[in-house]
Amino acid sequence: MKKYRKGENNEPYVKLENSMTESAAWTSLSFKAVWVYIELKKRFTYEHIFSRLVLPYSAVKWKMSPSTFSKAIKELVHYGFIEYVEHGGLYRRPNVFALSETWKTKSREIVDKEGREAILLRRKVQKTLLPRNQPFNQAS
Repeated sequence: MKKYRKGENNEPYVKLENSMTESAAWTSLSFKAVWVYIELKKRFTYEHIFSRLVLPYSAVKWKMSPSTFSKAIKELVHYGFIEYVEHGGLYRRPNVFALSETWKTKSREIVDKEGREAILLRRKVQKTLLPRNQPFNQAS
């Protein structure tokens, strides 16, 4: 049995850059789209420069419905985090994606259009929780 050095992390992890997670495009993503992006990034290998990412619906059907998965993928493509390499669809194959850097230009467009403060405020409102003494069905 192999012994590990103290402080050595042997668990796989996903690296998310601060510049990306603080961008306007990232804050505009839904929580499901963020989850799908992290699942895609888990499958990314640094063996090749142009790695192919495949995430079939069968791998995430325990977490979301087909329509939610489709919306999350469309959202990630729209905001420039991933791009299609091959379309599966009618060919009975999964879609193949690649990571993209076009989210940087999308972030600039969003900031120019809405303003950074409006985006951060919208994201903060989405994260607010109900007060502990207020029942769920009476929330407004």
